[in-house]
Amino acid sequence: MDLNASRSYWDRVASEKRFQHKLRTDWLEAHVAGPHILDCGCGYGGVLSELVRAGYLGAVGTDFSAGMLARCAAVNPALASRLVQADSRSLPFQDTCFDAAIAFTLLTSMPDDSDQQALMREIRRVLRPGGVVYISDLLLNSDTRNLERYHQFATQFGTFGIFQLPEGVVVRHHSEEWIRILTEGFTALKYERFSVNTMNGNESLAFQYLGRLDSAVLLSER
Repeated sequence: MDLNASRSYWDRVASEKRFQHKLRTDWLEAHVAGPHILDCGCGYGGVLSELVRAGYLGAVGTDFSAGMLARCAAVNPALASRLVQADSRSLPFQDTCFDAAIAFTLLTSMPDDSDQQALMREIRRVLRPGGVVYISDLLLNSDTRNLERYHQFATQFGTFGIFQLPEGVVVRHHSEEWIRILTEGFTALKYERFSVNTMNGNESLAFQYLGRLDSAVLLSER
């Protein structure tokens, strides 16, 4: 996918879109050992703000969209010092520096297999031993509207579930099997399916996943 085109899209719509995925702070309280949390693809800072309010004072957010970060800083100036413009496939942080990493509706906006795999490698790299990943994103749907666009774009993009929205951006809905592949190297702690309204106001199946980094992965990748 064209990264520059995707960045331009998110800069353009930064003031318009809303995301409805709920942060389960009870999951974090039960399984995250420290205050240092990375919010990958933090957008306009909704989740980051919740993290800080919940007491995670080491929380920082990254996003590749300058427009999204500008909106975040304008709405909540107290978050400005916590924001870093960065590509989630190559994070500007040292190894083993975070207790947890969060990716809310980030996978859907970086639809290529290789980009998603690069994101997960970076998350594994920056997590401390015993660190936790928390993902919230969209699943494949079975309604006629979604099935039609999955089939329409399957040949063009090579993956069932990747499609282009009318405004031009390419996004992805995910199979649970693919999520299991992406999260290899983590031990699942929590998994929950739910329904959510997308950024364009349409209902979609979604999931939340919480997993702990396996020590064997640390030894093999570092």
